[in-house]
Amino acid sequence: MSKIYGLTGGIAAGKSTVLGLLRDNDCVVYDADQVARDVVEPGTVGLSRIVAEFGSNILLPDGSLNRKKLGSIVFSDKNQLKRLTNITGPLIRKRILHTIKQVRKSHDNKITIFEIQLLFESDYQKYFSGVISIYLPQDVQLERLMQRDKINREAAMNKINSQMSMEEKRRRSDYVIDNSKDLNFLKNEINELLKKL
Repeated sequence: MSKIYGLTGGIAAGKSTVLGLLRDNDCVVYDADQVARDVVEPGTVGLSRIVAEFGSNILLPDGSLNRKKLGSIVFSDKNQLKRLTNITGPLIRKRILHTIKQVRKSHDNKITIFEIQLLFESDYQKYFSGVISIYLPQDVQLERLMQRDKINREAAMNKINSQMSMEEKRRRSDYVIDNSKDLNFLKNEINELLKKL
């Protein structure tokens, strides 16, 4: 039975970079963000439910979801975020649990990593052999998010505060990757982690 680990971290923690390094080290990687995108593609039940809840003005001219517009609605209002999560959450969960089940059944000896940003919030930890969190101090997270999304401090803090804190994620995790420094430091962190898995 294959081992599968959950990976989490706050917004702008560097999950894409970490996933890339894990792939480079021959890990099989799944990304819940991709699952979240898949369940709201045009023609899906997910997208039709979002339109029914939030209105057709959250669509782009081609009929796909206007993520930026929906994001501006849900990240500034916890009730709106809850409405969205109530729609997409069950669809994402069903697909993730199916994937975990398939991986567990396989006899592949590779390490499998499933990145889920809201891993603890959605109670996924019980499905994994262990949980890894990517950590960086909030001041570093804030700077990176403002730069990445080209947004001001208030908008960045709204996004950060809509999630569980990195400190809490770190406390609940079995393994921690420190991504507060440069790429070489991060590569070393990944190498040390893989020795333990």
